[in-house]
Amino acid sequence: MKDVHLDEWLIDHVRGDLDPADQARVDAHLVACDDCRASRDRFAALMTELAETAPAPPPIHWGAYRAELRERLERRTSASGWLWAWLARPLPTLAAAGLVAVLVMAGLPGGVRAPGAPDPLALDNTILASQLDMIARLEVVQQLDLLEDFNVIGELDELPEPQKG
Repeated sequence: MKDVHLDEWLIDHVRGDLDPADQARVDAHLVACDDCRASRDRFAALMTELAETAPAPPPIHWGAYRAELRERLERRTSASGWLWAWLARPLPTLAAAGLVAVLVMAGLPGGVRAPGAPDPLALDNTILASQLDMIARLEVVQQLDLLEDFNVIGELDELPEPQKG
């Protein structure tokens, strides 16, 4: 048992916080181990010195404590305090959501523009349309509906005959 030291249990041993089985185990170890016995004595001396030099706790003013407790309870149960507490809870979440919405709108193309500023997508469409060959021949584009009708007429003989019944 000389190789295994019980340093982590020595302070609890000095304070008397160990259960009887652990207390007996530490006592048996202290009989055989000079190092642990010296450590235990140093801990005991340090704890005694700390206890002697610790300032006295301030006196408790029970009247002030009761008054503060009543005030807190009154604030908690009053209608305005309850309403404010209920409303204040989601405010940080709403503020964060609003900030995210503003950042998303600012980051989207065309999301936030100054009044009177041209729409960049409309400008892109105009440039693209000027480069299309089909726009140059607008009469052909207008005839596409007529060509589609001719396609339907050409496939009429392939339609199944209506069933008589």
